Amino acid sequence: MAKNPSWIAVIAEEVKAVKTDPGHLRKFGLTMGVAFAIFGGLFFWRGHTVAPYLFIVAAAFLLLAALAPKALKPVQRVWMTLATVLGWVMTRVLLSIVFFIGVTPIALIARVVGKRFLDLGFEPDRESYWEKREPQTRGMERYESQF
Repeated sequence: MAKNPSWIAVIAEEVKAVKTDPGHLRKFGLTMGVAFAIFGGLFFWRGHTVAPYLFIVAAAFLLLAALAPKALKPVQRVWMTLATVLGWVMTRVLLSIVFFIGVTPIALIARVVGKRFLDLGFEPDRESYWEKREPQTRGMERYESQF
């Protein structure tokens, strides 16, 4: 029997799949540099004292992206690991919220009303569980608007 991979193995595989060629590292450095510059500008506009440090980090990312993109590889590896872990956690959080806010109330209301979405009962006297459907007429306009 095949064992399901652990979440750590899944995250490790995703991090290994991140492209680290110079072009992608350059794009990463430019993106991070622009992002830090934008945050630095916002903090400068608001009068925070952290703004010069953000500009220094932005300049470092931009210079490394332009001159030595391979030097950004460890930073990209750490950043993408954090992003993958955060994505893994947030996916489960959001799906849980959707389930408990969306699906659970519908199921509770359906039980109170007595609605059954699936016919799961077993009837030994029943000859077949197939349900007959009436054939639908399909004109050419039906194929134009499928949904």
